[in-house]
Amino acid sequence: MATHKAADAAHHDPNAGWGWLGVKGLYNQYMWVWLALLIFTAIEVVIPEPAMIGLDFHFPRLFVVSSLIVIALVKTWLVAWYYMHLIAERPSIILVACCPFVFSLFLTIGLFPWRF
Repeated sequence: MATHKAADAAHHDPNAGWGWLGVKGLYNQYMWVWLALLIFTAIEVVIPEPAMIGLDFHFPRLFVVSSLIVIALVKTWLVAWYYMHLIAERPSIILVACCPFVFSLFLTIGLFPWRF
């Protein structure tokens, strides 16, 4: 009877089988998001200064600025969606959480160095 209850508990455990590299306390989804954030951060460091990794060229300023903004938006979305658990919230809560994003988008567009 005890083995049946243990098997039942393992069946209903939402974190069962989510170990990262064999460590059961580390959950796969969060670690993959963490790894993606780490890679995006490394890209954000290299794009403005490619000489850091031995590259002998520079990206155009428009590409550097726009790519850093896009990467920052993707990282913001990943943190909000996974670590702030907006993935499981109602749409009204997500709208409230997106208001600062919309405000920052208007500020970014308004302060972007447009040249006509």
